[in-house]
Amino acid sequence: MIAIANACTVLRVMLAPLFAWSVAGADASGALALLICLTAVATDFVDGRLARASGWASEARRILDHGADIVFLLPGLAMLAHTRRVPLALPWCAAVAFALYTADGWRRGSGREIILVPSRPGAAAGVANYAVALLASGGLWLGGGALATIAYAAGIAAAALNLAAALDRIQTLALPRRSATRI
Repeated sequence: MIAIANACTVLRVMLAPLFAWSVAGADASGALALLICLTAVATDFVDGRLARASGWASEARRILDHGADIVFLLPGLAMLAHTRRVPLALPWCAAVAFALYTADGWRRGSGREIILVPSRPGAAAGVANYAVALLASGGLWLGGGALATIAYAAGIAAAALNLAAALDRIQTLALPRRSATRI
């Protein structure tokens, strides 16, 4: 089971450039972008569950899983913003939120390791980022219309969630350092 979980994570990383390419206009029908995004969402849903079920869930797996998420999402969101399918602020806010999440993990590990501790706003932002990518991909496939408008509006909300996650993480970083145990 862990091999399948790892394959799901690696697949998401490998799909990242293809997703960005397809939303940049290379896929005229939008079908490829939607298919790639659906595959990424499915692999993100499955990989952690398989790792936990096999007893191989670990901090290293969490880092790989969350790293695969940002590697997949950031170029795609950037291209979606470039093509004005989502707000320009969304990829920037997502990048800042993830960077602060990683910096906090580095701080918690006292610079020797990364101990990622998820937050509610960060988890919500991660789900919202995938939802927006999926909505925008669907809008590409349908050729615009109401779904494209909904995707853009959802992108505004996702940018706000990423900003909230970043501000929450700044607050955590500003607090005196605690031990490297999970909360």
